[in-house]
Amino acid sequence: MKKTKIISGLMAMAMTVMSLGISASAADSVAVKIGTAEAEAGADFSVDVSLSSVPSSGLSSIDFAINYDSGLKISDVSLGSIGDTGAKAAEGDLGDTVFNWYDNGKQIVIVWSTGLTDSKYWVAKDGVFVTLKGKVDSGAKAGSTLKLEGAGANRNVYPDSSTKASSYLSAVSTSGTTDYTAAFTAGGVTVPDKTQSSEDTKPTSGNKTEDADWGNVNCKGGVDVSDAVLLARFVAEDAGADVSAQGKINADVTHDGEINGDDTVQILKYIAKIVTDLSK
Repeated sequence: MKKTKIISGLMAMAMTVMSLGISASAADSVAVKIGTAEAEAGADFSVDVSLSSVPSSGLSSIDFAINYDSGLKISDVSLGSIGDTGAKAAEGDLGDTVFNWYDNGKQIVIVWSTGLTDSKYWVAKDGVFVTLKGKVDSGAKAGSTLKLEGAGANRNVYPDSSTKASSYLSAVSTSGTTDYTAAFTAGGVTVPDKTQSSEDTKPTSGNKTEDADWGNVNCKGGVDVSDAVLLARFVAEDAGADVSAQGKINADVTHDGEINGDDTVQILKYIAKIVTDLSK
């Protein structure tokens, strides 16, 4: 049903161009950014697909696809805020053809199109265009990233054509058709490796605790809020939080062989002078 509606929408788009007797011209690109998410094997995920550099005059037709990794199962594609233009209601009986999607087995094909020539019903803002929801395969490998990549829909330009469709974003009005290319940024879903993360939070063996400068996580001397912030980011698995081997030794102020939120709290207590000695 969804595929039939998409074909109907594309036909309506083509008929609009033909009936107006207008020609197409090339223009700039529209950025299509596929977001990222983290989800464990077997868990649900949600990823936003956003548009930016959308022309202020708007887009009346948007047609592209997202290739997905076999470790992902897409269950729903919902329209984001910038696509809720009122076109569905204004189209009347054709309202159900404005936005549709379908899964062809390797990619999700997304089509938004309206035959309305009044640009107030067009997509004319930057923001979230659609949101993909689904589930990560239960056998997905920990630490892997399952890709989501933008592409043209895997279908012929027209029946029996040897040419495949490309991404298609355009503005169709009585003055002509302006086509825009899609500049895709790939995204994906990362499956966390909790085993590796747990190992990474342990102090590195080989550094003697008697050489530790307790609480000096950033190894810059002294203990202040910056040490607590860096440790909190590291414990939260912030990729930008770089803690050296010696810094990990210094961070274990609870002396239990682990680095976690308890160490951050202890450092904050020290800064607030609630605790006066981090060596115990």
